[in-house]
Amino acid sequence: MERKMKITQRYLYIPICAGKEERTLKIYLEQEEAFRKKIHEIMVPVADTEASAYPCDYFAEIPVGAYLDKEILIRIDAPEAFMEQIKNEDRQELSKEHRPQIHFTADTGWTNDPNGLILADGIYHLYFQYNPFNTSWENMSWGHAVSTDLLHWKQEDTVMFPDESGTMFSGCAITNEREMLGLPKDALLFFYTAAGGANKWSKGLEFTQKIAYSLDGGRTLTKMPIPCLPTIEKENRDPKVYWHEETQAYVMALFLEKNDFAIFRSKDLLHWEQSDRFTLEDAWECPDLLRLTSDERETCWFFWSADGFYYQGEFDGYKFRTQGKKQKAYINELPYAAQTYFGVADRVISIPWLRMKNDGRMFTGAYGIPVELTCKKAENGFILIQRPVRELMQQAKQCDALRIESGDLAGQNENKKAFVLEMLAKEDYEGSYVWEVNGSTIEYQPQSGQLSVDEDNYQIGCGYKEFLFLIDDRILEVFFDGGVQLGTFVLKTADIQLKIPHEAAAQYAVYEIL
Repeated sequence: MERKMKITQRYLYIPICAGKEERTLKIYLEQEEAFRKKIHEIMVPVADTEASAYPCDYFAEIPVGAYLDKEILIRIDAPEAFMEQIKNEDRQELSKEHRPQIHFTADTGWTNDPNGLILADGIYHLYFQYNPFNTSWENMSWGHAVSTDLLHWKQEDTVMFPDESGTMFSGCAITNEREMLGLPKDALLFFYTAAGGANKWSKGLEFTQKIAYSLDGGRTLTKMPIPCLPTIEKENRDPKVYWHEETQAYVMALFLEKNDFAIFRSKDLLHWEQSDRFTLEDAWECPDLLRLTSDERETCWFFWSADGFYYQGEFDGYKFRTQGKKQKAYINELPYAAQTYFGVADRVISIPWLRMKNDGRMFTGAYGIPVELTCKKAENGFILIQRPVRELMQQAKQCDALRIESGDLAGQNENKKAFVLEMLAKEDYEGSYVWEVNGSTIEYQPQSGQLSVDEDNYQIGCGYKEFLFLIDDRILEVFFDGGVQLGTFVLKTADIQLKIPHEAAAQYAVYEIL
C-alpha cells in the first residue's frame, strides 16, 4: 500500500494499534522526479481490518517541519483504513490519561534508559530511549523532555530516529565551552551509540559511537555522519563523556562486552585512544564515573553500571582501579540504567529508568525521582548516599487535605497529586512497622532488618529509624535513614490509600507536592 502526501504542517501522525503484529513502514522524500530519499523506516503495529474505521489506540508523532511544502511517499503492508488515518497536522493535544505527576512518563509509547542528561541555560533536559510507535521495545529513538525544577516535565519533539547507521541507543551530553568540532561555544554535544544491525535498514553494520549537536538549546539535534569511535567489540555501547581537568583531556567510559569496560581519551572529541580496559564483577551496560563528596568533605571515585552496581576506586584520568567489591545502590531491580547530569556545578544528580510493566495505559515505563548523590564513610570504605533532590521539599506543602486519625491517613486526592510521608521512629518503640499504601502492604522489622512489600522480601539492615515515602500514582520510593538505602516499588493501585503505624511508634509529617 502506498500513499503520497504533501507536507503542509509540522507533524505526521501514525495510527497505532498497540500490541498487534508489527509491519515495516517506510517514508521517502520525493526530492526530484524519479528520485527518492528514505527518511524513515520504522516498525509499526498494524491491525488487519476490513472495516472503514481503523481501531487506533493513539497516534505516534513524527516531526516533519524540515520537509514543509515537499512531497513524501509512505509505504506499508497495511489495510486502506490504516493509510487513511495517517495525518499531517500541527501538534495534537497531549494525552489526558492519568499518570504519575512528578515521575516523568512519555505521553504514549515505550521508554527505557535516560540519555543526554544536561543542564543548559537553566533548563534540565531529559533525553530517553523511546519507541513512539508501540508500548513495547522497538525502534530505539531519542525522546526529549524538559523541566525547570526536576519535578514537572514537558515532553518535546523526538530528536533522533533510527537511520541507515542503526537504531539510536544510549548516550550522554556535554556543553561545548572549548569550542570543539568547529561548532560554537553555546552548542550542545551529544554522544550516542548507533546500533548497526539492530534494524533492517542497517543490516550488516556493527555498533559505533557517534556525535550529534544542537544549536538551538537542545530542541533539535543534527547527526554528524562519521563515527567518533569505530567498533571495538561487536555491541560496545553507552558512551559517557567527561572533561578531566587534572589531565586536560576528554574522557569516555564505554561498555565493551560481558563485564568489560574501557576508558578512552581525546583532545578534540574526534580522535580517541584507549587508556584502560577492565572487568567488574556482574557489571554491564550504561557506565558512569562519579567523583562524590561526603558531608565531611571527603571525596571518592565510583564506577557505576546499569543495575545500580557501583565500585569504589581510584581514577587518574587514564585508568580506574577498584578498591573493594561490588555494592548495590538499590534494594531491588526496578531502577535501571541511571545517568548523572552534566552542567550542574554544586551537586551530582542522577535519574534512573523504572522498569515498570505496561498496566493497560498507552505508555510503558517511568523515571525515578531525581536524587542527589553523595558518599559516606562506612566500616569497609565509602558507600553511596541518595537523597531526593532538594526541589522536592521546596515544593512540598504541609498536607491539610489528609488527616491522621487512629493510625489511618484518610482524605481525598481528587487532583491525583504526589505525596511525601516522613516518619521518625520513637526510640523506645521495639516493634515492627506496617504501612498500607495504595492497596499494598509494607512492613519493616528493625530487629531482623527485613522489609516486605506485598509478597516480596528484602534484607536491608537493622535499626533504621528515619523513613521518607514518596507516593506518586503507582510508584512508591522509600529512602531509609537519610539515603543509606533506596527502594522503589510498584503499588497495587494509583488511588491514594494510606494506613500508618500507631502514633506510639513514630512521629509523622505528610506533604503534598505542588
